[in-house]
Amino acid sequence: MKLSSLATALLASSVLFSAGAYAEPITVSGSAAFTSDYLFRGVSQTSNNAAVQAGMTLTHESGAYVSAWGSSIASAAGGSEMDLLLGYSGKAGEVGYDVGVMHYGYPGADGAVGYDEVYASVSTMGLKVGLNYSPDYFAQSDKFMYLYAGYSTEVSGVTLSGSLGMNKFDSNAMMTKALGTTGTDDSYMDYKLAASTAVSGVTVEGAYIGSDIDEKDCGAGLCEGRFVLTVSKGF
Repeated sequence: MKLSSLATALLASSVLFSAGAYAEPITVSGSAAFTSDYLFRGVSQTSNNAAVQAGMTLTHESGAYVSAWGSSIASAAGGSEMDLLLGYSGKAGEVGYDVGVMHYGYPGADGAVGYDEVYASVSTMGLKVGLNYSPDYFAQSDKFMYLYAGYSTEVSGVTLSGSLGMNKFDSNAMMTKALGTTGTDDSYMDYKLAASTAVSGVTVEGAYIGSDIDEKDCGAGLCEGRFVLTVSKGF
């Protein structure tokens, strides 16, 4: 069974479960956001323009959860992205963990651009380390691995965070196919440094996000570092 078929089946069963198959507590949470640029793993998905985003998560008291998240985009994949997740999170002592499967979809675009990933992470004392793997990444670009680490802490009501990720493709040709880059590399690093705080009931984040892909290898400045402002509201 392909991962996309597995994700669909599991998501369907989760919806039935949350709808009342069992009388167990379900927590519903969500958010809406406006961002000056939507960068995914250091690369702009909106042609360096703003995006509107929203998501919702249903979490069972056992730790199982199902999520849907969407964003406007402006790329070869079309004008919108819709992601579906099914996962399980919990704690073992002071260490938190999160595992699951995720489908990245692009409504209205060629079905070949959508893909699936499995993910796992552990976290403790503000530090988080994770690994994502896709057997066939964006635009059917074969195997892909994403290894990342991040840290966050709060100082006087301001959350400070940083992350660094390594994107590894199966070959240079597959990186070119997925990202449209023209270099000779088969991997790259992405980074994010951010500060956020609550202002009048909304969260305001300022972040510097980018990648180490050479400017000449990535057209239209899509991979360059830039400041991104995001305003979000949880509910």
